[in-house]
Amino acid sequence: MNVFDHKHIKNIVFVGAHNSGKTTLTETMLFEAGLINRRGTVENKTTVSDYQEIEQERGSSVFATPMHTEWRNYKINIIDTPGLDDFIGEILSSIRVADTVVTVLNAQHGVEVGTEIIWNYIDRYNKPTLFVVNQIDHLNADFEESFNSIKGLVGNNAVKVQYPLIVDGAQCIVDVLKMKMYKFGPEGGKPEKLPIPEDQKELADRLHNELVEKAAEKDEELLELFFEKGTLSE
Repeated sequence: MNVFDHKHIKNIVFVGAHNSGKTTLTETMLFEAGLINRRGTVENKTTVSDYQEIEQERGSSVFATPMHTEWRNYKINIIDTPGLDDFIGEILSSIRVADTVVTVLNAQHGVEVGTEIIWNYIDRYNKPTLFVVNQIDHLNADFEESFNSIKGLVGNNAVKVQYPLIVDGAQCIVDVLKMKMYKFGPEGGKPEKLPIPEDQKELADRLHNELVEKAAEKDEELLELFFEKGTLSE
């Protein structure tokens, strides 16, 4: 078992409204990382996170559950939290130890009341936050509306890092940080890395520039580098 010093341990906390898909997302991360050999489901009561009897009876998280993975010589602790504000104590204690908060949204609903309640605490504790729009393959999913609802919640500091795209019937993700497109197979797994399609290049370039400018705005050294080189590396 690897031993990590405190500089190489990061706490990532998953928060979000009820049924946003936090437990399923963390289960998938563990599966894709090779830490589990099968992907459990909430419906079958087989997820790593919701293992308590009361959680399996309710079909939803009641407790904050710590898990972990390893990446590039870092130990990453992943904490899955409940979505209902009945269990706000579990959510708050997790937010307070977070290095980064991942706020999960259901693409069918965008920002919900539960999201707003949790965001108030994230804002109070001044935690760096990444928003993940989940369940984008659902028939009623609306990524753009979900993103607009994030901007309504946090203001213009919200900036896209990735956006979904359907290419030849396949689910793809355009990454405007790395300027690549990832194409996923029907069963998920490791995606195929491809160039960004011609009809998406103008949009991707614009979003990339927005991302670089937002990053530069927040750090004087980055701002100086941005003025010197006109851009920033990944």
